[in-house]
Amino acid sequence: MAANEDGKTCHRAARRPRSRDAARGRSTTAAVLPVFLVLGLLGGCVNPVGRSLYKPTPLGSITPIWTERAPTLVETVTHDGVRLRGWYWPPATTDGAVLIYLPGRGGNRDTAALAAQAFARDGHGLLVASYRGYGDNAGVPDERGLYEDGRAFVARARQLVPNGRRFVFGDGLGSAVALHVAGEAPVAVDAVVTLGAFDSFARFVPGLARGFYADAFDNVAAIRRVTVPVLLLHGRKDEVVPFAAAERLRAAAGGKALVVPIDGEAYHSFDLSHIAPVVWRALDQIAADEAAVAK
Repeated sequence: MAANEDGKTCHRAARRPRSRDAARGRSTTAAVLPVFLVLGLLGGCVNPVGRSLYKPTPLGSITPIWTERAPTLVETVTHDGVRLRGWYWPPATTDGAVLIYLPGRGGNRDTAALAAQAFARDGHGLLVASYRGYGDNAGVPDERGLYEDGRAFVARARQLVPNGRRFVFGDGLGSAVALHVAGEAPVAVDAVVTLGAFDSFARFVPGLARGFYADAFDNVAAIRRVTVPVLLLHGRKDEVVPFAAAERLRAAAGGKALVVPIDGEAYHSFDLSHIAPVVWRALDQIAADEAAVAK
């Protein structure tokens, strides 16, 4: 018996019998082997989203230089017991809002914080998440684990700013984490922003293997469960995730989502300082509109 990366137990292949009948049957065995491989996949012995999706880098590859006030290092613990570290910029007031930045598939907490630090300008609160297996965090990243990590950082934000609003910003793969966490009940965030979100991970898988990935990182299903406002930022010239993905997500959201096109040479990844002020203005407007309705 052997355990796979998800902790499931798989049977090792039985040793080949040495009888003459077994020797004569080798050609038949070779012919049906692909069928057993498919059955093994269906049985869960192979994680459909492989580790090659995740691109963590070790800490120390860069030295963070903060252009604004310096953040503090904070810790959180997931429901399954993984201790994670992220960077935190507190809001200027005790009831100020905080944005939880959920990064993409590469880097570590330092690279994520350097990319996102523009969101901490003008006294805004910012909590930069870091996933299991990234930097010096323990564990191995996988889909369910990333969702656990997202929940843990949202819960940490609630502890840090109990009287303030909480927003999540999902960047690339982090968009799947943001939408999944925001769609859970009870709702722990007040709005969601995504950048370059795909609609279905399966669309990026070759046709023959697509069926195995049908339920992996399904953002369409996730956004249908979200009840708070969603801003879908997407570059018209995104060379990784086509702009049509944003439109499909908007349609699935049932009126809760707004697509914000980014024109010009806006590819899948770009300088977040260009959009940080726009994002905060939009979130402030959402908060003001909801306060007006509540009166």
